[in-house]
Amino acid sequence: MFTATLSDTKMFKDCVDCIASLIDEGLFRLTPTGIELMAADRAMVAVIEFKINKEAFESYQCDALANAGLNMMNFLTVLKRAGPGDKLTLKLGNNRLEVILEGNSRRVFELPLLDVNIEDIPPINNLNWTANAELATEVLSQGIDDADIVSDAVAFELSNDGFRMVAEGDSSKAELKLATGSPALTKLDVKTPAKAKYPLDYLKKISKAARIADTGVLSISTDYPMRLEFKGANASIAMILAPRVSED
Repeated sequence: MFTATLSDTKMFKDCVDCIASLIDEGLFRLTPTGIELMAADRAMVAVIEFKINKEAFESYQCDALANAGLNMMNFLTVLKRAGPGDKLTLKLGNNRLEVILEGNSRRVFELPLLDVNIEDIPPINNLNWTANAELATEVLSQGIDDADIVSDAVAFELSNDGFRMVAEGDSSKAELKLATGSPALTKLDVKTPAKAKYPLDYLKKISKAARIADTGVLSISTDYPMRLEFKGANASIAMILAPRVSED
């Protein structure tokens, strides 16, 4: 049996919105300790990792491991029907997931469970990074939005001097800097200075879920996949993103 009730519906919806922007179908693992998902997008450019612990829920019961394969856009469309203050309850039944929204009324949706074929996930367990930074989510989101004005990619640089984002178009440039010691740069660990460029469309997608945490943790090496994680008290979402390497 699986049933879980959540009060912070918006947080969950924002995470599903991020996931739905990357994959068409997702396989949620329902465990006694929480709900998990890991998937790669079709282009194999990004791997998304999501986890919400049972402590985030008002009530949580999972008697045995189970899987829930869902059409992500259909799931998101239902979650968007939640109003302010509505509670969300998820119940697993025979070949369906029941989604219950309770506020001024009680509304029930049923979604069919799908046999989701998980795409081969690129090997990510052995990735190592030479530079890590923790910075304010609001500042990182601003930098992504600024960069999007002038380009479709943004370069991240980490050194002992601090953090830098640069996007350059044909005749325009956007830059964001945080010096070491800046209140918005809460942690900086640089074994070797690193610089790499990444596609903005993917960064904009994960930023949809950034509100679950006050800070984001960024890990990079030169021309190497990035890891960007937003981790709240009882939920986290992370993306491993392939770099855009210049051919010149």
